[in-house]
Amino acid sequence: MKHLLHIFITVVCFAVVAGCADNSRLRDDIDRAGQLADTRPDSTIALLDSLSPAIKQADKATRMRYDLMLIKSRDKAYIEHRNDSMIAPVVEYFTDHTDPDLTPLALYYAGRVYSDLGDAPRALDYYQQALTTIGDDTIAHYNIYKVCLSQMSELFMYQRLYRYALESAEKAVDFSNELTLPIDYLSIGKSYSLLNVHDSTYLFYKKAYELASMRGDSSLIYRVQHQFIEYYYKIGDFKKADSIISKLNMEYILQDKEQLYSIISKVKIANDNYNAALPYLKWLVDSGNIHGKCYANAELANYYSKQDDDYKTSVKYLNKYIELFDSSTNLLKIDAVTKIQGYYNYSIREKENNALLKKDSKKNLLIVILVGSILLIVSIFLFIVRDIQRKRLDLKCRNFTLQEIIESTRKNSQEHCSKLQAKIDELEELLNKIEEVNSSAVIIKLKKSRTLLSEAMSNAEERAENHLKLMSSPIVIEFHDRLRTGKRILPSSPEWNELSQIVDEYNPGFIEKLVSVCRLSDREMQISLLLKIEFFPIEIAEFLGLSPSAISSIRKRLMKRTFSEIENAPKNWDEFIRLL
Repeated sequence: MKHLLHIFITVVCFAVVAGCADNSRLRDDIDRAGQLADTRPDSTIALLDSLSPAIKQADKATRMRYDLMLIKSRDKAYIEHRNDSMIAPVVEYFTDHTDPDLTPLALYYAGRVYSDLGDAPRALDYYQQALTTIGDDTIAHYNIYKVCLSQMSELFMYQRLYRYALESAEKAVDFSNELTLPIDYLSIGKSYSLLNVHDSTYLFYKKAYELASMRGDSSLIYRVQHQFIEYYYKIGDFKKADSIISKLNMEYILQDKEQLYSIISKVKIANDNYNAALPYLKWLVDSGNIHGKCYANAELANYYSKQDDDYKTSVKYLNKYIELFDSSTNLLKIDAVTKIQGYYNYSIREKENNALLKKDSKKNLLIVILVGSILLIVSIFLFIVRDIQRKRLDLKCRNFTLQEIIESTRKNSQEHCSKLQAKIDELEELLNKIEEVNSSAVIIKLKKSRTLLSEAMSNAEERAENHLKLMSSPIVIEFHDRLRTGKRILPSSPEWNELSQIVDEYNPGFIEKLVSVCRLSDREMQISLLLKIEFFPIEIAEFLGLSPSAISSIRKRLMKRTFSEIENAPKNWDEFIRLL
């Protein structure tokens, strides 16, 4: 019996070890497939399908990892997610069993799934959870952090939350590389376009076009040109829009073919060139969606009504337009209601989150106060008990009379009171010194900074003209050309001095005001000058040969040094420099 027991235990141990080894090998294969999904998603799906029989026998951790990588590969292969049956248990597992790499990934793909399902508020919530899970460890999760911000920007646009879209797109720029930067510039430009800020729209579209041209990326150039056509049409410069249409490479028209044909036909009609618009209008009539068909039939009806003896054709298109109009209008109403509902849901979700945060903070404060009170009471009780025990011991060791004990106690009390009074006097003197220092240094400094900001906010029109002159000056153009062409030559001291002088010329007293509120090193002054001539932080890092995190740290340090009572976020320093 003893031998049989030993054999049984040995077999079980071997089975457990073998099972662990199998799960380990499976996880390695799944991880390799996940890496392959970034470049060859179709091959990844086939590879994961081949692992499917083994997955059925694997443990839960391995199965959840497999499901996550399958969701990732399908998303990379542009296979639309039809339901949340697979992602829901994956998210639940990786939030309960936190993994530094896979938990943010699971939350991101939950956002992708719900985005495909049309549930924008829930998708935004999962993207935000992914960012919160990553926290300050953005370098290790660079790609996920970046794509979460980009996806959030697109969803905010769809929800008509344009300012939130702009904020997410601007944050994404801080994590961009040379491949994604033009796309992020395009997103920022589109956000500004939706906010009707035309100057900024043009600026970012131009930056995106320049970077796309430097890379020779024809597909990206086409995307920027498409946005430029809509931009010029929106501001009424139809000739300029038509000139860009003539340069379009039509072979890159894919998913947005309908949208492009619609804007091209509008530009041609605006330029009174109906004949050039006809092919695009007829394509929309045959192959467009209900909105495109409705618009195209109306335009064709209008066109043929102006032709001699062609009223029958005009009436045919007019009848078709009337037939489609009600359906198109109903769809637009449904879309508007959906977006308004999404905005409402997002607002409600934000209010609920803020309410929960306040409730939690109150609970935490109550717990801290309660624990502190209990500790204080216990400390006082122990002190009293120990003092009583010490006095009893003293009475036993020393055979004092009652009068001697009273005299001794009074004497000790007087000495203790005099020592306490001396300490109190020292504290009052120290507090007076602190108050004097605060009033003479920090408060004056903050008041001075606030005064400078108030002055900067006035005379806005004059400042705008001066800023345009500054950006047109030769030295500023030279600095921007170096950044655009990628020259790795740092400016010389005379060039920095020239830039400093020209900035001070068009912003009188800029250097003096800046130095008066904050002592700057040469490097800190250079960064502030580059911010003044509209360099982005990531561009400053590239221009000066520093890391983006170093630029962020310097701006944060300057903000803290200048405004001690204000949130020392790096972007606050950028705003201060622009307003100064």
